[in-house]
Amino acid sequence: MMADVHLRVMCERATRKRLLNYDPDVVVSVHPLMCNVPALACQKIEKKTGRHVPMYTVVTDLGSAHCLWFANKVDGVYVASDACADLARQRGKVPDEKMTKIGLPIRHAFAVQAGKLGDRTSDAGRERQAEVRRDLALPFTDRKTVLCMGGGEGVGSLSDIVNHLYVEFVSRGIDAQILVVCGRNERLKNDLTNRDWDAVLDSHRRIKEGGAKLIGNLAFDFSEMRQHCMPGSSATRAGVPAVSSMGCIEGGVTNRLRRILSAGALENAVTTPLPDSSGASLASSEISVEGTTQQPLTMDENDGQHRGVDGEAWKDAMAAMAEEEEGHAVDHSMEEQLVPVADEETEAAAAVENVDPGKVAVHPLGFVTQMAEYMIAADLLITKAGPGTIAEAASLSLPVLLTSFLPGQEEGNVDFVVDGHFGAFRPDSHPSGVAEQAADWLLDEEEMGRLSQKAGECGAPHAARDIVLSIGDGALKWRELNAERAMERKRKEEEEKKATTGAATAGGKEGEEKQGYIMRTIRSFSSVSSSAAD
Repeated sequence: MMADVHLRVMCERATRKRLLNYDPDVVVSVHPLMCNVPALACQKIEKKTGRHVPMYTVVTDLGSAHCLWFANKVDGVYVASDACADLARQRGKVPDEKMTKIGLPIRHAFAVQAGKLGDRTSDAGRERQAEVRRDLALPFTDRKTVLCMGGGEGVGSLSDIVNHLYVEFVSRGIDAQILVVCGRNERLKNDLTNRDWDAVLDSHRRIKEGGAKLIGNLAFDFSEMRQHCMPGSSATRAGVPAVSSMGCIEGGVTNRLRRILSAGALENAVTTPLPDSSGASLASSEISVEGTTQQPLTMDENDGQHRGVDGEAWKDAMAAMAEEEEGHAVDHSMEEQLVPVADEETEAAAAVENVDPGKVAVHPLGFVTQMAEYMIAADLLITKAGPGTIAEAASLSLPVLLTSFLPGQEEGNVDFVVDGHFGAFRPDSHPSGVAEQAADWLLDEEEMGRLSQKAGECGAPHAARDIVLSIGDGALKWRELNAERAMERKRKEEEEKKATTGAATAGGKEGEEKQGYIMRTIRSFSSVSSSAAD
């Protein structure tokens, strides 16, 4: 509200002056700060000149929009989604008769390519895709193709995402090529071009092995901790560190386990090589977690020293717990929950090991001007939640995997994709989750077909053309009405002029008659005077 008032006070007069100098037939706003002010200026121009200047707002946001977009004094508002239409009704009080849901305007090239592509999942669509891949001189025309983007500047977590995509595709036997749009980020492009992908695989393998050992150690350590946390246990009496009322050692194993289990997957516990105090990478037998080092645990007398307890006290604690277990039933529910997880991880790893490694090529790109063609060549788009990019992908029936969004401004765009059922959101803070989702889709042809169909249903490749035609029709109608109004004003002005001229003429004749009467009276008076004198 305050922003709107400020804009009207500070900008309306200058905007009105510019409109009067330009003398437009129609005004179109594509920015939220230029909606209410031009609408008010057009109203004042109409009052002064009698000519109506139609104004239209084209909302260029997709799933959410700022309230300044919606001015109910304009002639029409074009929105891209039901969510924006609801906002226009609620925030701007825009009536339905002024609102048109028509899609987000995108470049004409996407409409052209959408017409050539047709159904992406059909034989003709696949042939067109292969033809475009050849025209773009891509390394392969028969591999699954993933297009990764991070905006024109190539910012974001592209590098980490590409690493995890490469590892995931190789591990799961997916032959693919990864097209990375680096934009103006030459450093990223050069880095990807010269990257040692064998080293990336080897690094991931070592991290995963270290993570698996960490999980095993934590599972064992938790079973010990459960016994230590029993109030009044012999272990506590023997000198084992005290526990809180919640049953966990402050800053100990349980907290570490909770942090790991709160992640999307256990393997995300460690995602990058962790340096030791000297700066070197840790071996697989020693993994650092938030400043603490987890060593393989053993039930010997030295194990207690790792916990700050001397060897004799630790021996006494173990003996006391052994005696206690003979007379007390122990709840192993948490241990039983951990075992199946380990079994599932083992089975999954074994299944992956039996798959032939996928052949994956990474192809970094600079600033791309043929985005429509690259989207046709791709089977999947991985990108941030920009409204234009999402609209372009939907126009070409391309499934979308979103990795980031600007809070508030782009948050609704994520809902547009997810609620439209042609994509998903996986945060770039967990690149392994992005890679897993991409691999799951690429391995499921039926799901990819469904995603593509839903994307096509949400797309509007001809939105820009339809908006221009609609605005053009409205502008022509108002031009004709303004011409008729001008003619009517001119006719009235002529009638008023005639009426004024007639009144002046009538007044002149009456004056002449009065003047003649006076002269005749004077002459008569002079004649009478002369006769009397004689």
